[in-house]
Amino acid sequence: MRDFVLVFDQNLPEEDQNSFFEKLEVQPQSKLSFDQFNLQDYSSKDNILFWVSDEQSKKIIEEANENSPSIAFLPHPELILIAKSLGVASSKEKAFNHFLEAEEVEVFDLLEINGELCMNSLVIGESLSILYDSFENNFFQNLKERFRRFLKLFRRVKLKSHKITYGKEEEKTIEIAAMGILAVSHCESNLIFKRVIKDSGLNEALMHVIILAPKSLFSIIRFGLQNLFFPIKGSAIPDFLSYISTEKMTIESEEEFTFASDGQENKSQKLELGISKNKVRIFSDFDSSKEKEEKKKELNVSSLPMGKLRTELTKGYLPWVRHATSEEFKELFTLLKKNSQTSSTYLVLMALSTMIATFGLFGNSGPVVIGAMILAPLMGPIISLAMGALRQDGILIKNSLITIFWGVVLGIIFAVFITWLTPLKTMNSEILARIRPNLLDLGIAVASGIAGAYAHSKEEIAKTLAGVAISVALVPPLAVAGIGLGWGNWNVFWGASLLLGTNLAGIVMAAALTFMLLGFSPFRLAKKGILISVGILILVTAPLVLSFREMVRENQLIQQLSGKEIPHGLLRDVKVIGLSPLRLSVTILSDHELSNQDFKEIKEEIEEKIQQPIELELTLGVKLFD
Repeated sequence: MRDFVLVFDQNLPEEDQNSFFEKLEVQPQSKLSFDQFNLQDYSSKDNILFWVSDEQSKKIIEEANENSPSIAFLPHPELILIAKSLGVASSKEKAFNHFLEAEEVEVFDLLEINGELCMNSLVIGESLSILYDSFENNFFQNLKERFRRFLKLFRRVKLKSHKITYGKEEEKTIEIAAMGILAVSHCESNLIFKRVIKDSGLNEALMHVIILAPKSLFSIIRFGLQNLFFPIKGSAIPDFLSYISTEKMTIESEEEFTFASDGQENKSQKLELGISKNKVRIFSDFDSSKEKEEKKKELNVSSLPMGKLRTELTKGYLPWVRHATSEEFKELFTLLKKNSQTSSTYLVLMALSTMIATFGLFGNSGPVVIGAMILAPLMGPIISLAMGALRQDGILIKNSLITIFWGVVLGIIFAVFITWLTPLKTMNSEILARIRPNLLDLGIAVASGIAGAYAHSKEEIAKTLAGVAISVALVPPLAVAGIGLGWGNWNVFWGASLLLGTNLAGIVMAAALTFMLLGFSPFRLAKKGILISVGILILVTAPLVLSFREMVRENQLIQQLSGKEIPHGLLRDVKVIGLSPLRLSVTILSDHELSNQDFKEIKEEIEEKIQQPIELELTLGVKLFD
């Protein structure tokens, strides 16, 4: 059993003191009030149990050293900061038993800031409440609390520039933009740090620092949205969080910044952080055995905003979408500039892909048309055009448009030539599908544009796959336009040309928006190009809306009639030939012979069913089974 001295706060109510003293199963060697206690009267062999406030506790810890007695703390109404830092149990009985049962007392690392003791944590700038757990037990209360924290994310955020020097043997210096910096002497009392590094010891002579450096508001909101429905578990941390463990650190800034040490706010241009040289032995409820585990020294430090990105992010408020780094943009821009040039390889592949597509359309063969899409090189100049429109780059826009123009002209020439050589003059399903464009086709174009831009921005994605998606929207209508021109059928030509133009505008707009969201252009620069693309898209979309409405109306009529019983039989194979006037082709299945009078009555029965007059092409089907 451990011998100890009990030191209590003389300001506690006398009845509380007496009540607690009576309940002690193991009595102390002596009981002293704090104003009577002198730390120098005791040696390193003694054990002192304190029942005091934060202010009194901090005085004792600041005065203690390696020759001082081992110290422990009981919960006190005003012991909040120290209790959190040391893991003091909320129950006096539980904390007292832990003190008696502890086998040994570990040296406890203490953080110093500009030479002053920091018991809990240092916070510079802002921290994010979504990184902390909600302590509500009820599921709906927990969800409500997370939702409240999520709403707080929708605000303007400003990053500050900091120069950070850390390390003892190998000193490193980084200049970064950060939203907030958090530092503690050990990770056990702070949930964020416990998620980053689970196995932090209490006497490893290292401080632990977390840097919050989001590159966009969207990254914060995305993480908040994820945490709203799927609360953070284990070591799940956002990608804008970086971690450093080090013996010492200096944080500097050209301007004064606000910081809070143990909740007390102050301002400074320079902070020097380090682990206190005073080795104080303190009883703690934290697990001290973790110190033997191997620790991470750094995490995500290379992803911190530095260089030009740091300068850009600290000019104003944090942008909604991230800015691509100069290295990312330089590599992509070089590729797009190359793709915007008209080359012999591009023209040959364009001619061959259109030829294959035209043969496939005449043969009513989907697989052959798909083969043409794989070969088509249209993605390169179209994605270059999207980037040129986004960044208002006149040369890139001009070169891309010229390349697209020659590709389209060459494709139509070869499609017309093959049409003249082919004796077929019948429109099959593959051709008909490209002369009545609607909003569904625009949806394909938009998705293709997003795929193309995303593939160009990510090295790990094969660009040929996205190229196929773009060709799906462009090569078949280009070939059909050539077929219509070869036949002299202007309805086919204009229908396919409308689909080609709409899809081209949709792809460019979607690709430009995707590049903007990926951070390859600030909105102030991209606004004009985006507005022009949207304007063109709206103009070419108007006919598609009308066409889509007609398609919906046709489907509604077919659903109203197909498979329905009328007095003269069963309606089958309903087709809409025209809408103005409404002309239908219908098969009537009957078990007896029908006369001309019956046919007139069938027309009237159908008109009554759909509540509008029709022109009817009727096919008779005879039922020969029971």
